Amino acid sequence: MNYLLLGLFLSSFSLPGLAGAKSEHARHTRSITICPQAVATNFSSPRLQVFLTINSQARVFWDGTFEKRRLELNWVNPPDRQETDYIGLYRDDPQWFGQDLPLLRIPASYPGQYYLSSLQFPDINILHPSVLPTPPRTMCLYNYWIAYVRSGTVLAVNCVKTQPVWMWEMKEHIGSIPLHALMIPGTHNAGAYDKFTAYTDDTVVTRYSVNQGEDVWTQLLFGIRYLDLRVSYYNDTPEKFWLVHDFVKQNPLYEAVHAVKRFLRMTKELVIIDFHRFPFGFTEENTEGRHEELVDYINSELGEFMAPDWLGKGASMNDLWHLNRTLIVTYQDDFVENRHDNLWTEALHAWGNTRQPRRLFTYLDKTMTGKQSASYLWVAMTHLTPSKMDVFWNLTGGFRQLNDKIAKSVTKWFRDIWWQKANIVATDFFLSNNLVDVSRTVNRRRAVCRGITRK
Repeated sequence: MNYLLLGLFLSSFSLPGLAGAKSEHARHTRSITICPQAVATNFSSPRLQVFLTINSQARVFWDGTFEKRRLELNWVNPPDRQETDYIGLYRDDPQWFGQDLPLLRIPASYPGQYYLSSLQFPDINILHPSVLPTPPRTMCLYNYWIAYVRSGTVLAVNCVKTQPVWMWEMKEHIGSIPLHALMIPGTHNAGAYDKFTAYTDDTVVTRYSVNQGEDVWTQLLFGIRYLDLRVSYYNDTPEKFWLVHDFVKQNPLYEAVHAVKRFLRMTKELVIIDFHRFPFGFTEENTEGRHEELVDYINSELGEFMAPDWLGKGASMNDLWHLNRTLIVTYQDDFVENRHDNLWTEALHAWGNTRQPRRLFTYLDKTMTGKQSASYLWVAMTHLTPSKMDVFWNLTGGFRQLNDKIAKSVTKWFRDIWWQKANIVATDFFLSNNLVDVSRTVNRRRAVCRGITRK
């Protein structure tokens, strides 16, 4: 192993626990979403639901075979669950093709309302923009369906699906709500993506540098609306700007930029790009003007979509739709951001900096209470973080295993506990949770609480 590279990589795990934002500009105050207690209690009560997730763990065996992307069956039982109720996994929609031959049949009473199958969900390679309609539509991928069945009747059904225009579909619910009062699903280290395909994808460096299993284009199609990016500059490659995880080079920046451009040309969806860190090539000797070079590139590719920051942090989707500019670019460098009216002040990152699920929950729970009245965009960094020794000795097994410790809980936390408080939520391996669906549900609840809609 290149120990110099590992040493540089390990040095990145001593960052502050809470990334600060710059001084506030004059902004609109937040109109807090407060639900009447009876309504809040009703929304927090268990409701029948089924959904599929993809387990983030992956490993290679000695014979060259893989175990990865295992399908997970998740459900919430109705209050009147009956002993004969079951969860079925199907290769076609059971509402149309019947429930007689499920791949799996799990009693609804199964402990934890969760089942990890041995079935591998395929790598997603069928979403090339040339084959998608404009605007793109929701698609169930690879014909895997989950259903809650009672006495031959399907009570609930779902699939692994893209949701490319979910915000536009909810415009009557969310259009007038300030962005900082919406729940927005996002990805932590969105540019640190790679598919697990070979032995070389299972090294110490890859275990602790890859945070996503899907590229930015796929993230957007599945409904992710916030992208946490870290950019470095390298003189020794044809492409100069790279998406990185600290000092580990991942993917060229242009891949993410072009994906965002394609997506915004096809939809009216919000996208928030958060240029959060610049680990290498921006502060060393002879790097003057590097930030301006990056901003010039961003403007040349995405300027037509970028919303001006004078809209303020009280901006809503209606404001963005009115201008026909639905891209918000936040930038961590204050000096540079202040020189450009289409760069927004950085989103505040609430980061627990812990490898323990219980400590992460405690930190986020306290943060949710403290941020409930916030009048700015902020991000709940909902992922576990290894220590330097964890990385050096591989004590935690890497980000995939760390994520698996909390993935099932994350969906419940934001669906049942923090649904009135969360703003942006950034996770690792986003297909291992159900936060896009949760965001739709939560924002619909908030619209009801604000009196915008009745249901």
